[in-house]
Amino acid sequence: MFPMRAFVNEANRLMKDAGIDGVVEPAKEGFGDYTFPCFPLARKLKKSPVEIASELAKKIGTSEYFEKIESVGPYLNFHINPVKLAEITIKSVVDGSIFHFEKKEKIILEHTSANPTGPLHVGRARNPIIGDTMARILREYGHDVKVHYFVNDAGMQVATLLWGILNLNTDENIKKCDHRYVLNYQKASAMLSDPKVEGEVRNLMKKYEGGDEKLRKIAKEKIGCVLNGINETLKRINVIVDEFIWESEFIEDAKRVAEKLKRYTGYEDGAYYLKMSELGANLQKDKFYLYRKDGTTLYFLRDIAYHLYKGKNADFLVDVLGEDHKLHFEAIKMVMKLLNPNIRMEPIFYSFVRLPEGKMSTRKGTVVYLDELLDEGFRKAIEILENRNYEKEESRHIAESIAYSSIRYALLNVQLDKPIVFRWDKALNFEGESAPFIIYTHARASSILRKGEFEGTYYPELLKHPEEIKLLKLIAKYPNVIEQSARSLSPYYLARYAYELAFQFNQFYRDCPVLNAESSELKKSRLALVFAFKNVLSRTLKTLGIEPLEKM
Repeated sequence: MFPMRAFVNEANRLMKDAGIDGVVEPAKEGFGDYTFPCFPLARKLKKSPVEIASELAKKIGTSEYFEKIESVGPYLNFHINPVKLAEITIKSVVDGSIFHFEKKEKIILEHTSANPTGPLHVGRARNPIIGDTMARILREYGHDVKVHYFVNDAGMQVATLLWGILNLNTDENIKKCDHRYVLNYQKASAMLSDPKVEGEVRNLMKKYEGGDEKLRKIAKEKIGCVLNGINETLKRINVIVDEFIWESEFIEDAKRVAEKLKRYTGYEDGAYYLKMSELGANLQKDKFYLYRKDGTTLYFLRDIAYHLYKGKNADFLVDVLGEDHKLHFEAIKMVMKLLNPNIRMEPIFYSFVRLPEGKMSTRKGTVVYLDELLDEGFRKAIEILENRNYEKEESRHIAESIAYSSIRYALLNVQLDKPIVFRWDKALNFEGESAPFIIYTHARASSILRKGEFEGTYYPELLKHPEEIKLLKLIAKYPNVIEQSARSLSPYYLARYAYELAFQFNQFYRDCPVLNAESSELKKSRLALVFAFKNVLSRTLKTLGIEPLEKM
């Protein structure tokens, strides 16, 4: 049972029994838990909203679910019965029903898909973290989710990388391939101003797209090695990709797509483009090129073929993209409506991450790589833990978890459309809106339960302190927050909820002794509340991709 749904359903049932076919909504603070505004009924009943609310309050009377149902001006307000709240909420956590969502749709969620020309950098670090967290939220909500990484192994950038590997010295002392080969890519990019080099790179690109087996074999080895390096970084921040889809596999499909779009295309300087106005679109840019003048396909065309493939294998497509890809996505979506109107697809756009030092560019080599940020976080976390009595391996594990979770949470706990300036003093703050604060609170609850184990017995009527009731209401909101995050395609709401939950637990812990409660019955009841909190916070952290440490 979802606790809050039980109260909403009961309120709506009471309204229906009173002859009103209306739906309650969350109330403003200080005006109960749910409210029904009576304005829409005034014309129908030919009475003032204030009069209607007063009559409804008298007609409905009482309910075991609500301690008070009252009219306040034109509003009918419902105040949840704390005894019923404790009973339903704790039971739903104990039996697991609070975590049980109905099975829904098949979803393919694509995220990261960074060009395999070098390591992931901090600027776009939100992409894998948002994508992975959103996949976890959608799975929690009942969807069958498969995560894709679209490997851009065709095109000018990868041809530049391959030329750099084949023609320039490689630093074999750098073991991680993404860090090793990015130097070749940067040097080769700087040499593209030489017409001879540019011609050789373009020739490589044409041979690769034409299916040159020798070149494809080299590319699979070298690009695959870079991709392995990227995937190692993703795993450090607990990002799991289900399937790597290679762009080159869609070249022939892309050509067939181009044939279907032929009537909407134009020809300019030897290159074909799709004219979006011919499709009825009114975008900032009208021409989207499909072919270069040398006959090679462009990413836009291959991306259309890839989306058609995804549409055959899922009910719903989600793309996680930087805000600079809005125009590209709108164009792809417009083409999908033409080629397969049954494909449902939505984007998750995000603003970028900056460090106090400023912007970053992979091509120019002026970047801070995500690996560097992770290493720095680990060093800082080790310093924080150095005076604590941990064994070496345990200390290392906790430090890694804190560091990586701090980055992850800091990038989730901001609305998607807001840019982020990442600062360690905020991310690693044990007293602010941060992963360390939330994880430490989880560890505190774990410690309480180790000292006074919850054995299943509790007395709902004893949990009546204001801080206990506030905590119960937050615990009960878990399914609502998951639904809100899933439906809005935003992990921010769940990240914010994790902090609110942890903050309220500390308020409860400050005012309500657990192990030293006034009576055995109250101790058991508060242990039940701690148990419910710990389980919901643990589930919340796991859904955010953060390890809920038992000890800190």
